Amino acid sequence: MTRYRSALMVAAVACGMAPAAAYAEDVSATPTTSPSPPPMQYPFVALSPSKSTPGEEVLVSVGCPVADLGEVKSMALDRIGKFEVTSEDPVILGAVAHIGDKVKPGFYAVKANCKTTTVTINLEVVALPTSSSKPPKPTVSPSKTVSPVKPAVGRQVSKIPVGAPQTGGGGTAFVNS
Repeated sequence: MTRYRSALMVAAVACGMAPAAAYAEDVSATPTTSPSPPPMQYPFVALSPSKSTPGEEVLVSVGCPVADLGEVKSMALDRIGKFEVTSEDPVILGAVAHIGDKVKPGFYAVKANCKTTTVTINLEVVALPTSSSKPPKPTVSPSKTVSPVKPAVGRQVSKIPVGAPQTGGGGTAFVNS
């Protein structure tokens, strides 16, 4: 038995070591001092949230150098606040905008001019929830009379067991030798 246990341990250690060796890093490469950022489309325009209802405010973010930022407009937005720098590298400007109260549900383009480039994103305006969308109130039905359960008369079982419980002969018992 000891021989099988030793062989099993050697196999487990060998299997555990193989993946570690397979995924070892190449330490000869020169480490970088900073992670490389993912490629970004610049200039850009973004909305948060991109799905809103009439009367709500959204954050409009524009990736564009401060001096190059031109007009930002949309038929759905009735007023746009002053753009301020929210990130330095890369430069991102942000402002709070208000969706008009009378804007109908649909998709509306939000356009931002950055020097000679115009970038666009869609704003989805969804309908305001109506008062009829509330769940209906539950109706109260007249209560039914329930009779209480009567206790049993007599014995619970027809034949009372005698002697010790019979649990089996022990044929599946494990004997350690």
